[in-house]
Amino acid sequence: MYNPDCAILGGDPFSDIFRGLYDLKCFWRLTDPDYCLSVMRGAYDGGCRAVDYSFPAVQEIFLRLQDSVGEEITGYANPTYLQGVKLGGRPLQFCRDRVLKTIVEDFFEPHLARMVKEDLRDNSCMVFGYDETAEKLGEKEIKGIYLDEEAFTKRLRGLDACKYVMIGGTDADWLFSLHRPDLIQEMAEIVRANGKTPLLICHYASTVLPEAERMKLDVEGYFLPINKQWSWFSKEATVKAIKACTKPVIAFMAFASGGLKKDLPGALDYLKNEVGVSGILYGTSKPENARKTAELIMGVYNG
Repeated sequence: MYNPDCAILGGDPFSDIFRGLYDLKCFWRLTDPDYCLSVMRGAYDGGCRAVDYSFPAVQEIFLRLQDSVGEEITGYANPTYLQGVKLGGRPLQFCRDRVLKTIVEDFFEPHLARMVKEDLRDNSCMVFGYDETAEKLGEKEIKGIYLDEEAFTKRLRGLDACKYVMIGGTDADWLFSLHRPDLIQEMAEIVRANGKTPLLICHYASTVLPEAERMKLDVEGYFLPINKQWSWFSKEATVKAIKACTKPVIAFMAFASGGLKKDLPGALDYLKNEVGVSGILYGTSKPENARKTAELIMGVYNG
């Protein structure tokens, strides 16, 4: 059974692909492994004993932290879009315009399709942006999406210092939407065969979680975006889905709405006591912020 860590430091700020999504003033510092280690150490000093990472270079920093403190730190690996979900020999992410257009126009309920077209496609373009002129996927193509087991296994072996593997991500959002969650189940089986524990990470929580529960997806918990003010597509629907879950839920983007910074304890109290979230995955680019946030989370969850 999964016993969630209540505070998990996110490794995205330390990776080449994702660091630009964080504080640009710290961008160049975050290219320095020693500086990244200082951020991890800040989280550790605040009581955090878990780190998420997606790439071997960040895993190396994680292992340096573990060696320096002389105790085991729990690793959470996220294989990202490189996990081997493919269409026609190419990563599904490289077909994102076609995939998103298909999902929005052929699979989403009308109110969700309107939400994407009128708002999210522009205002949340990193998740929902797509080219309107793209050709939609055909039924044969949807059925032809597959998991490259060799590529997935290679990714797992490159992140093998972890205990848990967060499978899915955007691929989970799309595969569940396209009625192909069988590939996520296949990932979970491979993770277990490699001696690790699978967890599901997704963004479309209000639509993905109920289906994952219905099919009894073989994972031990869920990671999803929610905070006191917001969640895709509806905070109320996401809260309802969380409360119906039979497995622990970890929140990310827990402080993403600007107004929440004025009352971080209140934001955490809401997630823990009103929603039932078991822990927080948080990212930061500064050692002091890493420490203070970890202390805050530990205080709310263990106080």
